[in-house]
Amino acid sequence: MMLSNLPDILALINDTLQAIIVAFGVGVVLFTLTEGFRDQVTAAFVSVLTFVSIVYFTELMASRIIDALSAETWLRAQWVGIALVPAAQFHLSDTLLSITGATPKRRRFLTPIAYLIGIVFLSLVLFSDLIVQQIVNESAVPFLSAGAIFPVFVIYFWIVTAASIYNVWRARQRCITRTTRNRMSSTLVAITAAPLGVFPYLLLSGNTFSGTIPIWIWPIIIIGNLVVGAMFSVLTVQVTYLSATKPDRVVWSRLVKFMARVPMSGAIVLLVYIWVSRTDGILGMPVETLIGFSMVLTVMLVQWWIHIYKRPLARLFQLEEDIEVRRIQELSERLLTTKEVQQYLESLMAITCETLRTPTSFVAAITSDGPKLESVVGPLIHEGGDLPNPDWQALSNSQLNSESSELFFEDGLFIWEGFWIRPLYDRDKEVVIGIMGIRARNGSPDLAEGEELIFERLADQAASALEDRFIQQEIFAAVDGILPQVTALQARNQAAKFGGLTTLTETVDHDELLDDPDFNSMVRDALTHYWGGPKLTKSPLMRLEIVRRAMDENENNPTKALRSILDKAIALQMPEGERKMTTAEWILYNILELKFVQGLRVRDIARRLAMSESDLYRKQRVAIENVAESIASMEKETVNTNV
Repeated sequence: MMLSNLPDILALINDTLQAIIVAFGVGVVLFTLTEGFRDQVTAAFVSVLTFVSIVYFTELMASRIIDALSAETWLRAQWVGIALVPAAQFHLSDTLLSITGATPKRRRFLTPIAYLIGIVFLSLVLFSDLIVQQIVNESAVPFLSAGAIFPVFVIYFWIVTAASIYNVWRARQRCITRTTRNRMSSTLVAITAAPLGVFPYLLLSGNTFSGTIPIWIWPIIIIGNLVVGAMFSVLTVQVTYLSATKPDRVVWSRLVKFMARVPMSGAIVLLVYIWVSRTDGILGMPVETLIGFSMVLTVMLVQWWIHIYKRPLARLFQLEEDIEVRRIQELSERLLTTKEVQQYLESLMAITCETLRTPTSFVAAITSDGPKLESVVGPLIHEGGDLPNPDWQALSNSQLNSESSELFFEDGLFIWEGFWIRPLYDRDKEVVIGIMGIRARNGSPDLAEGEELIFERLADQAASALEDRFIQQEIFAAVDGILPQVTALQARNQAAKFGGLTTLTETVDHDELLDDPDFNSMVRDALTHYWGGPKLTKSPLMRLEIVRRAMDENENNPTKALRSILDKAIALQMPEGERKMTTAEWILYNILELKFVQGLRVRDIARRLAMSESDLYRKQRVAIENVAESIASMEKETVNTNV
């Protein structure tokens, strides 16, 4: 009985392996689409995977179809992959050779020619019987018979495959580092997976297997699928590493996590479906109902398992082995965003109002532009984000002046415009980082002893929150500053793997950058994100020589260096004499200073400069052009000085 069912069991195992290969192939394609087509290597590899997945999927469908005509349709559609895999593989090998610095020359024409020949063979399969003919076997492994010119296709298939292997061997010889050479060696072996997996071997047998497939053939097919699957896994990892510009750690982490959640989950669900569909039901439950419940349960259990064991899995695959990575992850988990800090301060202010029986309380951070409201509970006279009047930064325990016309000090609190103010100091009690105020209940502070203690503790918590946020902002500023340098280092690291002399020794073509039609747009974008943002931190203007030189005076921070250059260019638009807001000669400078440096809204600027918004936009365009011209002049002068 067992032996009689053995062919069906082996066929089921083969279907399972094919389904897994399809699931993981599609998963890799989706992963690449998610990450984006970074370069030609990625695009070529996606082409190979797509065509291989088509071959396995159509073969799986053909084996499940009873009608011979429909099965033949699926088998002919399978040739979309079979005919184009050689061209896609040659394309991949060509791109791998190109990233090592080998000049394409004649190769640039060979890839399109290979695709064109593949399309010709595909057309012959779909619209004639010259390459393949009618279906031969209607059993578990149906296949087509060979046509008159099938040997021509066989010659083309293996010649292109041999050329692909030769290209990868050349690429391996050109690799510089031991790591890259080892990866290219693995790729050299694994790249044969595509032709070995998709070549129609049964067409070579003629009508030998026109009946039932012999049992001894099944282990060969199964082992072949296992080998092809393993080789594709190796090829996926190695090509992903070779084409990535990010560190290996990041690439490996993203790939493993995606594979665990998408193709592995899909493959497990598919396995459950295949095995459950072969049963006769359980406890009288129909197979259709059992399939539905089992698939839903499988999805839930797989995702639950991944969620529970993601930490052990990360350690198993060494996704977080670096202490630096763990520290960054810990920082990310404990980070408090600006919104979260404001919510925390709002809670403190609400408690303050309730405890001290006052209708209003607020916290303001002391910045270079004056106090900025962070949180307020209750009505406040000064609307918006600013608190005018005294120089709050000058407050300290040694500078209490009861004779000030603006501030009066009594019982440890400042009295200011109907508020009792308590300065917020840093942990060293040396610098005022903010102020905390409550609506005065009387003309003089009358807090009871218990209320004073509560107010002091709440103020200390508010000061701690403000200081922590300032530290986080300094961290972000430092990160923004080093990102361009890190990105450049990663690009050079990638080039160094393959001996990229040009990339490692390239210099900025200043004339090309300054003559770029989008140079004014680059300046405008940088001004738009003057106080921080991707248009400033990732600006092409970072490549300017004046920015590189300015780094020495700006803590070696590229973002600060570029901002200093913008400052100088804006200052060059300033006329001589006393500043006036509405005179013609001051208009352009005022627009630049108010819009980009102070960050005021267009409506407010137009009102202060006594002009319409449409006129303001026209003048702003002229002002930006003047800044761009000033930066270009500064750059040319610096470059000419070097010469």
